[in-house]
Amino acid sequence: MIAKKAATSVANVIAIWACLLEAASASEERGDPGTLDFEAIDFSLGLDEGTAERVYGLMQDRSLIAKDTGRLTAWERRQPKRERDDDTSAERKRRQREREAGDVTAVVPPSRAESISVTPSHATSRQVTPRGEERRRDKRTPPYPPQAGEVGGDESQTSTKAGTVCKAIKAKGVADVSPSNPKLRALVEKGIGVETFEQAAELCVKATPPKGMAYLLGIVERQLREAADIGASPGMPEAAWDATRSSIEAKAAELGIAKWNDADLSVHREQWPAYLARVRAAVERKAIHA
Repeated sequence: MIAKKAATSVANVIAIWACLLEAASASEERGDPGTLDFEAIDFSLGLDEGTAERVYGLMQDRSLIAKDTGRLTAWERRQPKRERDDDTSAERKRRQREREAGDVTAVVPPSRAESISVTPSHATSRQVTPRGEERRRDKRTPPYPPQAGEVGGDESQTSTKAGTVCKAIKAKGVADVSPSNPKLRALVEKGIGVETFEQAAELCVKATPPKGMAYLLGIVERQLREAADIGASPGMPEAAWDATRSSIEAKAAELGIAKWNDADLSVHREQWPAYLARVRAAVERKAIHA
């Protein structure tokens, strides 16, 4: 019903709802998505301008979202029972430690060699590393990057790179950054470099009004999709020059074409795909006349 009234697809409405759920889950007051950047949501989901705000209003009309508070009305009912019953996450953690303390008993033999007696229910889930081995591992393995084959190595590397990216884009002026953002971590795992995030951050800061993290990630995701589309285009030569934005602009400079004007935010600005098509056409013309 909302999709029909908003003149969009059901898939788009579900995608917007998923964004609201994610914001409500990450909020300090869980269940309240807070102040939303509808323009950023439209951009990251590839929607027509105004779609997210229109759908949001219709969701309020259908009582999915409280008009007075902005909370998702069924948030508490959607949560697991343990979260509804517990006052805080700290309380849940305390209870977990108490359960584990009742299951594990430390045994210190005369030789003072540390060992742990574990009940059968924890025999396969808890492993204890001797302190000597921990010290040797600490001396051998630097914080980053982890040694190949280390448990949790890939996860640690992703976390460290995500933190580096956040530090870089925060220095550019984008404040609402989080290394735990799942979209950011997915892009980092795909090998997107810090330079690409910094360039996107510059676009966000120059926008009026300035944009945040969601808008930035939308820019990087769009560039990633465009790069994939370029690589899949039939008849195009495989060349290193079109691998990154910097290499594309370097090729453009060789052909006498200025860099893409990312500071132009006017309605009739040249989009990146159009700029790239212009550079590729120039490369083809040069190849023909060579």
